[in-house]
Amino acid sequence: MLFTALGVSADVLVRKLFGIAFVGTDELGGYAMALATSWALSYAFLEGAHIRVNVIHMTLRPAAKAWLDVLAACVTALIIGVLAWQVWIVAFESWEFDAVSNTPLRLPLWIPQYLFLGGIVLFLLSAVVVFLESLGLAARGRYEAASALAEEQNQVEEYTS
Repeated sequence: MLFTALGVSADVLVRKLFGIAFVGTDELGGYAMALATSWALSYAFLEGAHIRVNVIHMTLRPAAKAWLDVLAACVTALIIGVLAWQVWIVAFESWEFDAVSNTPLRLPLWIPQYLFLGGIVLFLLSAVVVFLESLGLAARGRYEAASALAEEQNQVEEYTS
């Protein structure tokens, strides 16, 4: 991200002072943002940083809470699995047809797409592990542990109005 910020800043400065622009700064910056996002999703998931609405969750008993957390982890894994599959299809087709960006850089699109896919697959693996661990804990009656796994050590902030 630092290199992206420096590149865009240099591009703006050179364009303002000399009337010329660097080729591809915005394109590479866009790829960098997409890659940073895809690779950060897993970390945010494991740290409990994704937004979670607890209106129903707060009112449930520990067993119901745990099973709701198991369901949420399962749905997350399923949705991210579909996303990974679709990204893989797009990346594979880009590689198969030698697709390149419609810019002066003519960057092969499969490169950023497969790198993006790597972050999504990591997120998928994280979601599957959390699902399986929370399922195992809930099945053994360790409801608080199952919920804590989903909430990352109960770091959920509760807001009241």
